[in-house]
Amino acid sequence: MSHTKSILPKLTCLLAVFMISFSCDNEFSEIGTGIVGVPDFEIQYKNYPIKTYNKRITPFESNKLENDLLGYYYDPVFGGSNVSFVGQMRPTDYTPNFGDNTVLDSVILTIPFSSNSTTSDEITTYELDSLYGSSPIKLSIFKNDFLLRNFDPGAGIDDAQKYYSNGSLESGQLIEPSLLESQLLYFDGNYFPSSESVELGTFNEETGDFELTSNLNPSLRLHLYDNPLNLSPPEGFWENIFFEREGDDVLETENNFYNYFRGLYFKTEFITGTEGHMMQLDLNSGGANLMFYYTYDQTITIDGVDETSSVQGNYELTFSGNRVNIFENNFTPSVLQQINDTSTDSEGDDLLYLKGGEGSMAVIELFTEDQAGSTQEDYLNEFRDLSDGQTTAKRLVNEAFLEFYVEETLSNSDIPNRLYIYDIDNNIPLADYFFDQSVNSSSADSKFAHLVPLATQTNSDGMEQKKYKIRLTEHINNIILNDSTNVKLGLVISSNVGAIRSRNFQEDGEIKSVPSGTVLSPKSVILHGNMSQNSDVSPKLNIYYTDSTN
Repeated sequence: MSHTKSILPKLTCLLAVFMISFSCDNEFSEIGTGIVGVPDFEIQYKNYPIKTYNKRITPFESNKLENDLLGYYYDPVFGGSNVSFVGQMRPTDYTPNFGDNTVLDSVILTIPFSSNSTTSDEITTYELDSLYGSSPIKLSIFKNDFLLRNFDPGAGIDDAQKYYSNGSLESGQLIEPSLLESQLLYFDGNYFPSSESVELGTFNEETGDFELTSNLNPSLRLHLYDNPLNLSPPEGFWENIFFEREGDDVLETENNFYNYFRGLYFKTEFITGTEGHMMQLDLNSGGANLMFYYTYDQTITIDGVDETSSVQGNYELTFSGNRVNIFENNFTPSVLQQINDTSTDSEGDDLLYLKGGEGSMAVIELFTEDQAGSTQEDYLNEFRDLSDGQTTAKRLVNEAFLEFYVEETLSNSDIPNRLYIYDIDNNIPLADYFFDQSVNSSSADSKFAHLVPLATQTNSDGMEQKKYKIRLTEHINNIILNDSTNVKLGLVISSNVGAIRSRNFQEDGEIKSVPSGTVLSPKSVILHGNMSQNSDVSPKLNIYYTDSTN
């Protein structure tokens, strides 16, 4: 107990110094350069063995994602990925009155892109965000006739129906392609999103000129009626569905409407198998809708005289119901074989294949047994004393982190900027995720202390190396001092490290889910694993700690 009494005040003082230093340094400087003014303490460093191996991301729940993917993305390492989606729609008005002598003028689909704007000399330019790839694709839009029911009839009375990325339901039923493609509404054989704003205006019949009234941010904006440049539905199609059903109960309640008009199916195909693009769409946006513009006769009585004039009206549908993303992968056979090879799990893999979507991930086990036979308990006891059920710290962990080096000769050039790590046993982030309050004020990105973005360092030979760094100090302290379980960790790419909602796998296994930020990006990267032929770039658990000389 004399040792405990002598070290605790110093540890408390030292921890306070580090907390103040950490909170004042926005760049999160590296630990290990020494502490001034705290006697008898010296920062020391040691790395500990870990094991890393590959796992496939199997079909997952793909309905009601934060955003929706659409397009074809070709990865020269992993192969091609195609994502289509089907979405329910509902009206903003369940008691429509379309008026007399109604004439449909246009049907316009609008879905804003995610974009960033820059204004210079009163001119605003846009750059599309979450766009992967730079080549056109084939885009088709169909009226969908497959019912996306809300509840699972084979489960509990209030259990929601689950839809999976392979186009199936929890019951094993498949979403039938023939029903998805009920009626072709639009086709473009050479589609690529534009970063230009969309000009809105009116036609002045007196001057014969188009008069600009406003601008929309860059959007997927398509005409689905009487469009001479693209295929259009047959004459009277939209009128028969909506205007002629005024007063019918199919338009007057949500359930009836969902069963009557079952939404739109967005289908994408590649033009050539090695080119294309994929994008994220925000269908929760207030500007995402299908708008029907029409004119009708309105009669007004003035001084006893009826006057009839033509009036404009609109009928709006929004993407407020179920939306299901359907993934099709054409994995490179040799890469898929290495990912699925479980014979290496006991020792770890030499390379880690990380890919978003229905791709692949890595599993990490900390404090694994080394060649000398040291066990997890041996490593943990370097930091603590166990006596009468009480845990006493012998060392203060100043910083613990993992570093993963990119295998640049094999990886695709378009590698992700962020990785995400999580507890795969409990499907939750690590403690460090919640302790990290760092936020990029210019974007929605965050967690830069815990999940350090991709960086480049120069090694002792003058060679540049790309790497990711992941701090897990709080997680390690919980294992050492709070007797927390040393759980297996999942390592995945992420389009947004704030998108951590779990997407459960269809089949139960060692891994039960991945975060939504992973499935919303088609990007990939190959990292060195613990069995890498180059030990200098193999990942290790690096710990800086402080020990007393007393």
